[in-house]
Formats: sequence, C-alpha cells, structure tokens
Amino acid sequence: MRILRNARGSLVFIGALVCAVVISGTAFRATGQAGTGETVIQKAIEQFESSPLKTTALDKDIWMLSGDGGNVAAIVAEGSTLLIDSGVDSRVSELNAASFKATSRPVTRLVNTHCHFDHTGGNVYFGSEGVTIIAQENVKKQLSSEQNVPLIGLRDGRYPTQALPTVTYSNSMTVNQGGEKLTLVNYGPAHTDGDTIIYIAPANVAVVGDIFSNHFYPIIDVASGGSIDGMIHSLDQILAQTDQQTKIVPGHGPVATRSELQEYRDMLAQVRQRIKVLVASGKTIREAVAAAPTKDFDARWGSGYVPADVFVRMVFTSLIASRNTNR
Repeated sequence: MRILRNARGSLVFIGALVCAVVISGTAFRATGQAGTGETVIQKAIEQFESSPLKTTALDKDIWMLSGDGGNVAAIVAEGSTLLIDSGVDSRVSELNAASFKATSRPVTRLVNTHCHFDHTGGNVYFGSEGVTIIAQENVKKQLSSEQNVPLIGLRDGRYPTQALPTVTYSNSMTVNQGGEKLTLVNYGPAHTDGDTIIYIAPANVAVVGDIFSNHFYPIIDVASGGSIDGMIHSLDQILAQTDQQTKIVPGHGPVATRSELQEYRDMLAQVRQRIKVLVASGKTIREAVAAAPTKDFDARWGSGYVPADVFVRMVFTSLIASRNTNR
C-alpha cells in the first residue's frame, strides 16, 4: 500500500484496498479500482496534482478556482475574501495566491461543502492563519475521526484542531459577504451526511459541492452516511431553488446550468430504478455490475475518475443499506 502523508497531520492512505463487506448476507469485495490497477482516489489525485489551476469569473465579485481538487469559489467583500472549499493540501499555497490575485483581499472565512480531502485539504493552512472555518456540524465530526471509504480506496483523518470548523450549523444558516447573502443549507444525507449547498444572492450562484459532478458519475460516500436517495432528494431541492439563469458550481467540472443539473438528476434516478429492480430480484452485487445498468449513460458520464462498475457498486450498496434500515 502506498501512503500519501499530509505534512499537516492528516493521512490519505491510497492503495488497492480489498474489503469484504457483508450486506444482507451477501459478501462482496470492494476494491475501489478505476479500471487500470488504480484506485478511484489514486486516479483522482493524479488529476488534482497535474491539472492547471484555472480562475473563472462568475460575477463582479465572485470567482471559481478549479483544478486543485474540488472546485473552490471566492467571494470578495471590501476588506476580505470568503472561500468555499480549500482544495488539496499540496496545492493550497497556489490556491491562496490565485485567490489573492483574483480578489486582492485576504481570506478571512472558509466554508466547507463536506468532509473529503479534496475540499478540506487546505483547512490546516487557512485555520493556522486564523481563518474562520464554517461547515455543517457533521463535517466537524467526520474530520475529527478517521474516514474510511473502501469502495473508492480512501482513508483519511484525523485532522488537527486548527483544520476543524469553528462555526457549525445543523439545517441552515446565513452569512453576509459584501453585498452578497450566502444561504447555507443541508437537506439531509446525500453525498455524505454533512453536505452544504450555498445559494449566493443577488448574484444567483449556487455552489453545490459533490452532490453534483459535471459531467461525471459521482461518489456516494455510504460509509459517511451518503445515499443515492439523499442525492436525488437534495438535487430536487436545488432544482426547486434555482432558475435557468442560475450559475451552478459543481464539486468537479465546469460551471453548469439548471438544465444540465436536471439531466444529471434524471440520470441518477434512472440508474437507481434499474438497480432497484436488480436488488428486488435478488441479484448479487457482482450480478448487478455484470448487468451493466449504466451502459447507455457511460459515454456521457463515465469519463471521470469514478468508472461505471464502481458507481453501480455504490448505488447497490446504498439501496441495500436503505432497505435494511427501513425493515
């Protein structure tokens, strides 16, 4: 197993993790392989480390910075910048420099959309500089403990104290940044159990984190409370709160429109229904993967670091977990 050691105290263990998971009496192996001997996380980190850092203007005082992990949004006020997410730890100095180049203001507040390393990797850097870190309350719990996501080959944590959120909320909260009002909302477990969607008004921008990857199959972190049902529920809520003029910042990929978000939501719903049928007929997870329930979506959504077979495994696992919970 190869280990990527975070110099600021958190660990990301990357390797071909082989885990025997027993769900409803059916054992299967969850290796997190991305198809070429790499784990999903290995493939993702290669992309995060090599992609150029790009700055995109979303509005007069709002930018998206992409390439160094999850997408980052920067909102400028008269004397400060608020960041949404902090990328990977190895490129945080580069991120901070790019943010300052765009905004000419120091970062004073940071919002985390969820707990994963490619969105919280810069927390130690910013927290050590006295930046206020804001997140849904479950993010602090996740970062304070070891995260283990065998389906994609990830173990991470525990984060040091300075990397943890110092301001948390349960369902929603409001933050003002210059002339913009940021409404932070959690619609329940979705990608993880601590997702935050940020609506920025009057700019009409929505930052949705890894509930939406444009246009890639997403990670559903069942180990951290995520579920396919919760993903679709949150997407329905986002669609209800946005319009065709809304600029939607996904967790990964380019800025999207509401129509593109709708297309993504409909893809998830169709895949869920197909795998539900397989679960109801008693298929094993291997049989579900062999049935290729995503095959007509793969050309559009399968080019990211989550291959179709791993996505099917995550949806299958989520549906089995939900069925067992509801018994």
